[in-house]
Amino acid sequence: MNHLAVTSILTVVAHIIWFASMTERKYPIKKTVLLYGLYAIFFTLWAILAYSLLGKDSPYVIPFSFVGTILPAILLFLYTSSDSFSKKIFLIVTYANLFCIIICLSILICDGLFPDLSIVKQMYIRSLVRILLNVPAVLLYLWFARPYMRTVPGDRKRTWYSISLVSFLFLTVFATLINFLMRDGHTIEQMSLFITTMMIYCAVLWIVFGTIQHMNAEVKMELITQNVQYLQGQLAMAKEHASTAKAMRHDFRHHMQNIDLLLKQQKPQEAIHYIEEFIQSLDAASQIDFCPHITANAILNNFYNQAQKEGIAISITADTPEHITIADMDFVAILSNLLENAVNGCIECGSRDEITVNLRMKKKKLVIVCSNPCKTDLVIENDIIKPKGTGIESILMAIDKYDGNIRYQMEDGILTACVILNC
Repeated sequence: MNHLAVTSILTVVAHIIWFASMTERKYPIKKTVLLYGLYAIFFTLWAILAYSLLGKDSPYVIPFSFVGTILPAILLFLYTSSDSFSKKIFLIVTYANLFCIIICLSILICDGLFPDLSIVKQMYIRSLVRILLNVPAVLLYLWFARPYMRTVPGDRKRTWYSISLVSFLFLTVFATLINFLMRDGHTIEQMSLFITTMMIYCAVLWIVFGTIQHMNAEVKMELITQNVQYLQGQLAMAKEHASTAKAMRHDFRHHMQNIDLLLKQQKPQEAIHYIEEFIQSLDAASQIDFCPHITANAILNNFYNQAQKEGIAISITADTPEHITIADMDFVAILSNLLENAVNGCIECGSRDEITVNLRMKKKKLVIVCSNPCKTDLVIENDIIKPKGTGIESILMAIDKYDGNIRYQMEDGILTACVILNC
């Protein structure tokens, strides 16, 4: 029973590492670790219970133990990951395929190297080999596959479901092979079928990851397009300021003449009032310095002017320093989308009430809070707006680079988004 407990613990550790590697964390680290810790305890107890009730030699002990532990693991992954359901289904089915391949390899390796072992010892050796095979598989996923998976949003549901279906078809083949290998032992025909199926599956995975790379390229193009639109807005604002400055330079001589005339007429109060009005007109034409950070300040000015043109009141406070570890493109992805969604939210609900934006540095963390009026039928699930559009997907991808978090909440028709980034 001690050996059983050890192999169960090692197996659950392998499962947890895999699911944690695939998870786009939805909840704080403490809650996520607690949930996976509870699952680890449940996994171990369930496996021990299965062997105690059914006996070590029972043909039903492994299916009973497997079904009773893998289903809660899948439900836990679906609950703790913030990815779309379609993307999570693909990850689960792909992991199931890999799990079946590792089981087949462990059976072939153990039967080839240790053919005369008892059933119990054979089960232990297979479990240990399976756990050892998981180590290079996890490392390969973390180094090569995970960066692509994390940068691709889950809003392309049709594509994710299509490649999930292909993976599921292979899963039925691998599951059938496991059944044959565990029942009849390995034969030349079964080994040939396994090797052929695995080679075809690897080729299909190559095509699948090519598709994922294509989706990743599309996402990058969307971000580039968004940056171009932002830069075009900045260019238009610069042209407007240049035109205003040109007009002011043209009128400057006339202003000086008026002031000179008022002073000659012994009207100093009127001259002072005229100068104050002139200074106010200069301030109105200049860019507001919300914070020292150039990109953040430009984005805030751009949407401040946009809100003013729409007749929407907007209040902005920011203390973002000039030098910060957040890349300019990520600032555009996060701040521009938040502010654009806020302005669009006011327009859609027909409200011209105030938008409030606050950027604060707290203990090497940048906290962005944006509140705006919105439609009352907005759906929020697990602190995220549903359905997630491209803008929110872009925010989530940028936040993930800084191990950050975002939360949406709505109260009395006011939607508040809170973003926390590690700087």
